Amino acid sequence: MHEETHLSPEVRRLGSPRLARECDVRAALAMLDAGPAGLLITGAAGMGKSALARRMLERLRSDGRQVAAMVGRWSPRTLFRGVSEAFLCWGEELPREHVHMMGALGLAPSDDAMLDMTCRLLKSFPLVLLFDDLDQNYDGTGFLDPGFGEVFDRLCQAADRGRVLVTTRTPLPARAAGNRLGALRLGPLDLTAGVELATGLPFLSTVDPATQERVVRTAQAHPRSLHLLDAWLSANPEGAGTRLAAVTPGAVPFGLVMAELTGRQRETLLQAAICTVPVTVRDLAVACDTSRPARRQRPEPKRSALQSMQADAARLAELGLLSSWEGWDGETVYFADRWIAELLAPHQGPALADRHERALNMHYSRTHGNGTFDDYVAVCRHLVALQGISDLSTFALEVVDSLETDSEYAGMALLGEITSSIPAGFERLIRDRLVAMLIRHGFTGAAREVAERSLSAVEEWAATHPQRDEARFCLGAARDTCGQARLADGHPVAAEAVLTQAVDIYHELAAEHPTFMEADQRLAGSLQHLGEVYGALDLPEHKDKEYETWAECSQIRTRLFQADPSPETALDAGLAFHRLADLARRSGDRDNARRLLGTRLVMMEAMAQMYPYDEELAAALATAEEDVAALDAHATRTADGPEGAEPPGASGGTAEVIAILRQGPFAFNQWRADHAEEELDLSGADLRGLDLDKMVLAGADLTGADLSRASARGAIFSGADLTGANLAGADLTGAGFGYSEVVNGAIAFTRLGSAMIQPATLTGAVLTGAVLEHTSFRECDLTGVDLRGCDLSTLDLKRCGLHGAIIDTAPGTA
Repeated sequence: MHEETHLSPEVRRLGSPRLARECDVRAALAMLDAGPAGLLITGAAGMGKSALARRMLERLRSDGRQVAAMVGRWSPRTLFRGVSEAFLCWGEELPREHVHMMGALGLAPSDDAMLDMTCRLLKSFPLVLLFDDLDQNYDGTGFLDPGFGEVFDRLCQAADRGRVLVTTRTPLPARAAGNRLGALRLGPLDLTAGVELATGLPFLSTVDPATQERVVRTAQAHPRSLHLLDAWLSANPEGAGTRLAAVTPGAVPFGLVMAELTGRQRETLLQAAICTVPVTVRDLAVACDTSRPARRQRPEPKRSALQSMQADAARLAELGLLSSWEGWDGETVYFADRWIAELLAPHQGPALADRHERALNMHYSRTHGNGTFDDYVAVCRHLVALQGISDLSTFALEVVDSLETDSEYAGMALLGEITSSIPAGFERLIRDRLVAMLIRHGFTGAAREVAERSLSAVEEWAATHPQRDEARFCLGAARDTCGQARLADGHPVAAEAVLTQAVDIYHELAAEHPTFMEADQRLAGSLQHLGEVYGALDLPEHKDKEYETWAECSQIRTRLFQADPSPETALDAGLAFHRLADLARRSGDRDNARRLLGTRLVMMEAMAQMYPYDEELAAALATAEEDVAALDAHATRTADGPEGAEPPGASGGTAEVIAILRQGPFAFNQWRADHAEEELDLSGADLRGLDLDKMVLAGADLTGADLSRASARGAIFSGADLTGANLAGADLTGAGFGYSEVVNGAIAFTRLGSAMIQPATLTGAVLTGAVLEHTSFRECDLTGVDLRGCDLSTLDLKRCGLHGAIIDTAPGTA
């Protein structure tokens, strides 16, 4: 039909539209519009669900709607590419604010921006998203990739004028947003309906009714089997009569077609059936080359091999055993759909592993040439089939490392898919990387689900693992990661439970192996995370626990420093002393705070003498000196006047200053200019969620202030004191922090893109999961700064380094 040329390759990959009956199309279209968010089409294999969806999309597009499709496994790039194409098709029909937004996204918008744009389009425009064969993404317990589960839920919740269309063999997981989708089930056809379907097929429409009924009975009125028989009969017009005579009740349609294949065609079909993505003739020729089956860098096929493969692939497509369509580059691609691949599975035999190996090497070879991300995914899927777990972990992490932070959805999808295939106890690096990425992009619920699934598997594995110490180390690591994920998802009480267990495990290991430093190192790390949880809970009954936790952390790190005096161990210990001193200061015990900071200063002075040319240590020493001086200066101010007195000025107090802040940057900046000589005291102020864009807060006292989820894009914090401030989840894009104090600041999961933090004191700041694209940290002291979960590849670190910062453990380390 003429609409075919306007459909994307993903839509053309769906089943033949002839398998869908007009009555089903009309009913499905009505239900699609009636459902709050769209329609869920279910049914057994081969019932024509995909074909029905294809007919619906053709009809919807002819009515002026735009469509985007994703077939099978979750592929963010495929879906977003389809959404971008749909957006461009609307052109001038979109309101100005949407056009402006798309322009602001640029030529290569981030995945976060594309998801947001897709949700906006579903809410306000006639966009239809198809998820075909969605059940490939979940099992009996839920979505294989919780990250995709959260994406799918967001899309269903956003759909209003737009619609979500789903085909699946089984119902959605209970926790998915399926209650917003109407349901249509395609059941088995009766004889009458089967004959009706046969009359719409090319060959069967030309035979008499009695013959049609006989063929339908042979196919048991199964739509996909009918289509296969019709293609087989149509492909052999000269012998159609003989073949038609063989179609008798009791005959197996698939067997009739397979019996006519040559040996070479059969092998081509079996090889295509284990490919996880559509392939070209060249790809098939390379994968079917058995001369060197284990060769990773596959040789180019000869012209004769390509010509033979072209003929075989075309014949298989003509027989209905392979689907074929024109790809984005105009080249014909071939694919054995799920129904065919499942029928072929019993025929694979002992050569299945060799076919997976050759397919893996074919895709691996493509990654060194003109390959796409689909090739990386295919390599991982074949490694799963071959149980190449060690290679799988290494390769997958290398692929993820190659991605920019703005394009990490594909990496999350890849890791989310393979995590369940990696044995418990061996997936720590995969798990930790996936959890960090999910948290960084705001999928905290998915991060918690991944971490909790992993913890459950590790607990089961550890219970029977013969190496008790190894099992406990892995169990402690899984609980530590789970605690961090729960905290990020807003469940600090649950985080406390597993982190306490992690601490207990490492306590036992440290007691049993007093000379094994790794046990103490992990114990100190878990104590630090537990201390952060207590800080997040901020409950009076936890104050003593929080102090005791940081006290033990400082003791262990002091012991590690004494056993191995080095800049690294000194900086770790210094972080613990600093956190402990901050707790003492907040409780009013400034003498103890002064003692703790003094101990830290003595430690840094001693190490600086041993390592006089260590720039990071020198910077840490300078910060330690400043912290002691600041505490002494505060004590002097307190002695000169009553603590807590309001600063002079027309504002009259913090509440009035906040009221002016709410009036916007023009009003506030004008007010600030009129009162430039006065101290701006916002210490401890509740500024959560405020719009502080382009505000001039230079020199302000923001110690202990809560700026979580605030928007401060382009704001000026130069010379401000943000010691202990909470900036978690804030948007600080383009903000300036020159000469500011952000000691022990909580800056986790913020956006700091292109921010200027030079020079500034950041000792002990927690930037976990922050977006730091092109952020400048020139001349900054990053001692004890927690940068785990951050992409550090674009940072400006001139006259500064990451030595002493807390960053993600490098792949391959314990």
